[in-house]
Amino acid sequence: MNIEIGLTIAAFSVSLIAFGFAILSYRKNKINREQLGFAESQINDLNESLAKSRESLETNTQRVADQARRVAWLETRVRKPRSASSDIIDDEPAAQPAEPKKLNITERRHRVIALASRGQRPDAIAATLGMLPGEVELIVNLNHALANATVH
Repeated sequence: MNIEIGLTIAAFSVSLIAFGFAILSYRKNKINREQLGFAESQINDLNESLAKSRESLETNTQRVADQARRVAWLETRVRKPRSASSDIIDDEPAAQPAEPKKLNITERRHRVIALASRGQRPDAIAATLGMLPGEVELIVNLNHALANATVH
């Protein structure tokens, strides 16, 4: 009978220890689920913030492109000599500036180099001047090669 009591006490002790581990595991699981929920809410907040930032970037990129087009148009107005007919004052101001005429290769090259020296990307320059991005990159690369060749 002594052995049976000892085995019963040992089995009861093991079951108490297992119950304690089960309670501990349950608490850890509950804490982990709470942390996972918090992390998910943080990810959602970051995704919303990222979407707003992308929208703002898109808006600002459009504004920069518009301003670059205006600067390019103004540069054409500054570089063009005034004709006698343009000295006449109009009674009605123009609502929209007229698009500049088609530029020759030298004028385009000068504009591309000027915009590139201001730090604009080739795709922005291409959009501003109505050129292909590859053409802009070619002009910029040839200008760099020419500058490096004249330095040496």
